[in-house]
Amino acid sequence: MCTERVVATLPGQLARSIQIVGLALPMAVGCSSEAPPTTVDLPPPCELLPIISTSPLVLNDSHETRDYLNAFPVSAYRKYGVPDAGHFFIDDVEDDIKRVIVAGIQWEAGNVEMLEKHVEPGSVVVEVGAHVGSHTLPIARMVGRCGRVYAFEPQRKLYRELHRNLALNGITNVVPLRYAIGAGEARIIEMDLPTPGNEGGTGIGTGGDEAELRNLDSFRFERVSVLKIDVEGYEDEVLDGAVDTIRRNRPVVLIEIMGGQHLRDGIARSPGTDTRHMEAARSAWLHGGASRCARLHRTVERLRRRFARQLTRRKPVRESARRYNRAGAGEFHAGRSQSESAGWASPGRVPGTVPMR
Repeated sequence: MCTERVVATLPGQLARSIQIVGLALPMAVGCSSEAPPTTVDLPPPCELLPIISTSPLVLNDSHETRDYLNAFPVSAYRKYGVPDAGHFFIDDVEDDIKRVIVAGIQWEAGNVEMLEKHVEPGSVVVEVGAHVGSHTLPIARMVGRCGRVYAFEPQRKLYRELHRNLALNGITNVVPLRYAIGAGEARIIEMDLPTPGNEGGTGIGTGGDEAELRNLDSFRFERVSVLKIDVEGYEDEVLDGAVDTIRRNRPVVLIEIMGGQHLRDGIARSPGTDTRHMEAARSAWLHGGASRCARLHRTVERLRRRFARQLTRRKPVRESARRYNRAGAGEFHAGRSQSESAGWASPGRVPGTVPMR
């Protein structure tokens, strides 16, 4: 018989020894009672962020939502894996985003690379428009076990798929929420009917799912390092309802600006997912560029004007705000993602103003 002692060191606690007894095989390396103990490194302790209150204010459909989640039709889905992201339940392989996942490719990998640079481990990330979790899963890894992700998805079907994908990957630091996000008082709205071939392209309108609309400020988020917004033309309303959240947390903001009317008309004229549809969308993208870029820059200017007054005030701020100032995160970066024009902006520092100290 051979006995080996394994010592687990716990910071701030007494070390405990675990005695493991096994058979010494003839060809195995011999054990000695004088051999030094093996040290097992445990992850450092961290402050677990509490989950804020997310109870509905005007649409109390929690029981209905729970039953809907439990009725997930597993047989209608297949599992697909994406390297460095996770596994996903996918039903419609013709959907724009899901088709990319089925191919084993990270959706909008450029955005994920930017998120890697700006998401702070142990912080909060707010994702407005989470779809089935194509970005939620990587973000959950970035914030780590001590961080928290609040992922908003108002469409019932996509919300259920998001919920299921989180469970499939064993993710416990994400809080999925079925709220639409905008400005003003809490109220009940309707979504548009889902767009064939692009479930994620469904905005607020008529004929679709009912959902409670809330503004982000009503949640009183703290320690937010990144705010990600993908809301199909509702960007200004989301920003209007997030003024206090941005002012207090100074997060890096990722906004995807939906294309102009040319893009929507082009897709509407060519339903389906065949070559004509893709060509119409591509043509609409090219011809809608001016409208899209103008909208993008208008949004950034709104951010600059909105926060210029706060940025010129000299008063103590969070370490995260000082970090963004040092890193020059006030720069604006624009690029084209797989489906939309994407831009980064942070009110941490605005050209022409005196940065906060």
